[in-house]
Amino acid sequence: MAVLREGATARTLLAAALCLFATAGRPENEGDAKPDSPKTPPVVDSIPVRPGDRWTYRWIDDITGETKSYETYTLTEIKDGAFSVAVAVNPVGQSQPTTGLQVFDETWGLLDDGVWTRKVGDPVTGVRLPLKVGAKWETHYTASRKNPDRDSTIEATSIVAAYEEVSFRFGLTYDAFRIETNETVTSVGGGPSATLKVTLWYAPAVNRYVKRVIESRTNDRLQSRIIETLTEYNRRHEE
Repeated sequence: MAVLREGATARTLLAAALCLFATAGRPENEGDAKPDSPKTPPVVDSIPVRPGDRWTYRWIDDITGETKSYETYTLTEIKDGAFSVAVAVNPVGQSQPTTGLQVFDETWGLLDDGVWTRKVGDPVTGVRLPLKVGAKWETHYTASRKNPDRDSTIEATSIVAAYEEVSFRFGLTYDAFRIETNETVTSVGGGPSATLKVTLWYAPAVNRYVKRVIESRTNDRLQSRIIETLTEYNRRHEE
């Protein structure tokens, strides 16, 4: 089994936070948000997932307009206050997927991607409960890796900016919370500064985000901009 790999510097830690940089054109208006939705925003106080639930996303390079990959996340276990998730990355043009295991906290904050580990869930993949419009929080933690040993400190601020409708070209529409997170990554011992600006739309109907826009910068220079959209959601089959 191939392990999902991120890079080795503050720049590559961004890729780890992205759960692996993924992959042929961006459909027009895919994942458009409609902020004028008249629906009353709910308050979400739980994430009722169960082993066997799975989500598939399309990863689009928003700079080149190319689809890079399709990635499937399957919840395998809930243990010790964390989600164990099997990840299969299917790059466009390749026949064999790359597989690995990632661990998230119970609000979908990334703890372990197979390379970098964190004692606190990374907010660029998750939420905080109770989830409601206007909520704000800060996150401070250290990410560590082995072989070679390296640490990075992360400072992040998040805000639930809106509750709005997100529509996709293939016909699905979701009501979702728009969460905006700004994250700064600093390598312990020196190195280039890196920042991550992430907007995700968390839909209670699927217990996870349905869209993410991930912009990474190194020394304030644009490195990448990725759009991740949900293409398929399945709950565990029960007889």
